[in-house]
Amino acid sequence: MIRNCQFNEKVCAVVAGFSLLFLVGCGGGSDPVKQQSQPPRQAAGSSTNMRAPTLKPTGVKPTSKKTVNKTQTVPEGNPDDLFEVVDYVHNFEIQKPDPAGQSEDEFVALLPAGAGVNASSFSIVKSGTEAEPHQPDPSFKLPEGFTAIKEAGYSQQGLPNRIRCDLDYSEMVLVPAGVSVQGVVAGDANAKPQFSVYQDAFYIDVHEVTLEQYRRWRSEMIAKKGKVPEPAGNDSQPSNLPAMGISYTDALNYSRSMNKQLPRETQWEKAARGEQGFTYPWGSGRPLWQVTRQPGQIDPVATFSGDRSPYGVYDMAGNAREWCDDWYSKNAYQAALALSDAGVVRDWMGPRRAVEPSMRVVRGNQKSWEVWKRTGENMRTPPADVGFRCVLNLKSASATPEKTKSGSTF
Repeated sequence: MIRNCQFNEKVCAVVAGFSLLFLVGCGGGSDPVKQQSQPPRQAAGSSTNMRAPTLKPTGVKPTSKKTVNKTQTVPEGNPDDLFEVVDYVHNFEIQKPDPAGQSEDEFVALLPAGAGVNASSFSIVKSGTEAEPHQPDPSFKLPEGFTAIKEAGYSQQGLPNRIRCDLDYSEMVLVPAGVSVQGVVAGDANAKPQFSVYQDAFYIDVHEVTLEQYRRWRSEMIAKKGKVPEPAGNDSQPSNLPAMGISYTDALNYSRSMNKQLPRETQWEKAARGEQGFTYPWGSGRPLWQVTRQPGQIDPVATFSGDRSPYGVYDMAGNAREWCDDWYSKNAYQAALALSDAGVVRDWMGPRRAVEPSMRVVRGNQKSWEVWKRTGENMRTPPADVGFRCVLNLKSASATPEKTKSGSTF
């Protein structure tokens, strides 16, 4: 993904063979250098007081001329300001350091989705002189136990972009209210048909619940002499790995102990794909990992900066698979579409009762990076690679039933 691009001059695109070449002249604007004609020769016998100047060596070696392929278009602008993007690079960030640029100097481009090129998305960001920070909405109050991270700024509606849960120290990011794409047109049968869904704003954990967070909560439950949750299936591993092998019931109890909830699968998918319904969190192009990574590989949370959604949520393509709050049904999306109004389903919460006994939705994938894929798993016998993350639903955030304070749901 290419993000945050600002340049002051011309943009030239050259496609040669199977390589994609972006040529940008940042310092152009000067007139082309014209070849000067030779000075006229003096007539024989003429006199002059002018002598040719004597040049002192500067110690700087002249730079050799760059050879230009005659089949390529010669770019305009200063050659020293050109850069190249080859076809095997899809996730990177370019940002002009000069903050004095104006909005008319900003641009956005999309790599063409042609043969051999699978486009990812990137967007423009206003320069520092033009960006106007949004102000907090004085009428909005976070529920007790949550603190706004003021340095992260505020949304257009005045909600904090990021908050912190004071109970488990997790950072959460805002997913604003609006319509998003759910499911796919072509893909697994249980993820069809594609439909649009409207959801209220919510916050979601930036990364999965870690072993450190889960162990601390389990110790608190033991100290309270309440219902003791089972240890994580990977409890012997380092604390910065996602807690896995967690039953749905223990994941739900954890979320309620923190005054949070498990995400509905529409929330999970929007947080992963964005409003436009990207195939992957980073867009529609192939991933770029700084080290080798395979589907199903487990690493410390937020290890891979490329596995980050449009809202800043990590590890939704890779790492642990995750519980959602929905009952699982192969035909859930068909039922959802039947409830649509003018083509949009509003605040859909999945099946109201179990369709397949004890089966809950699990999101994430063991074999590839697509984040629209969905499966069902037995809520009482969790697979070894299933973990979870939590959300804060703003509509229900102020309501904390007594049963959630004890950490038990049944």
